Amino acid sequence: MKPLFAIPGDKALEERVYQVKEITQPYFSTEFHFHHECQLVYVVESAGRRIIGDNVAYFDSGELIFVGSGTPHVWHNEQKYFEVKNQLQARSLAMYVSPDLLLEHLAPFGNISHVKAWLKKSQRGIEFYGKAKSDILALMRQMLQQQDLSQTITFITLLQTMISAKECRLLASPNYVNLYNDKDQSRMDDIFKFIFRHFKRDIPLSEIAAVAGINVHSFCRFFKSRTQKSFTYFVNELRIGYACRLLQEKEMPMMELSAKCGYNNTTHFNRFFKKIKGKTPREYKKEVSQID
Repeated sequence: MKPLFAIPGDKALEERVYQVKEITQPYFSTEFHFHHECQLVYVVESAGRRIIGDNVAYFDSGELIFVGSGTPHVWHNEQKYFEVKNQLQARSLAMYVSPDLLLEHLAPFGNISHVKAWLKKSQRGIEFYGKAKSDILALMRQMLQQQDLSQTITFITLLQTMISAKECRLLASPNYVNLYNDKDQSRMDDIFKFIFRHFKRDIPLSEIAAVAGINVHSFCRFFKSRTQKSFTYFVNELRIGYACRLLQEKEMPMMELSAKCGYNNTTHFNRFFKKIKGKTPREYKKEVSQID
């Protein structure tokens, strides 16, 4: 198993400030990992759960996220992507940026403190939406058709567009710190994959601790120290994210919806939804309907 600290793609970034490419696979195959390079990801076609730092959410086609240096992350597809006879694909556009080389090459042109500050902020993960997303995506696609100086000029424009964007949101919590080390990858990847497969049912602590290969007390301490969340809160956050997706897509009785998300009764569902989203499921559904 590779260590948690990963080197993305090939070795192009050892000499280049950036690299942009298209990726098409049967499913997103990376494990929960982090790397020194920053990463801009546009999901062309895919769906599943993702983790950026301590942020856990459902992702779908059209998502555009910039992940800063050293921030643990993974895009993990739904189970149907791993079935032998499926016709699904996981397609994305990705750009990797070496923060050290970027700052080194920009320094001769003037004050770069605002670039440093933005790179620091991006370690929480930045999701773009609205016109900012459209503009950034257009520049990414343009870079794929260019080479040499023309591509570099477009890259600088893209960088400035991201830094000045107002239509964006930070994902990880303000005090998030990467506490993972290179011995954690195999264990954390097994834990996350198991949770993603089984979050719609009760997962006893003894069962998930067995997946991690440690006792219950050690597991609770290990999971909280790495994710900065309790196991219970993490699972509920994942369930509520799935509930939000269902509320956006389907009309169904609240009892049926809560059951699909792993709750035995709507009282528990409503309580956790309000705790995590700051509003009730019905209020959320109303807001979504108004946007539509």
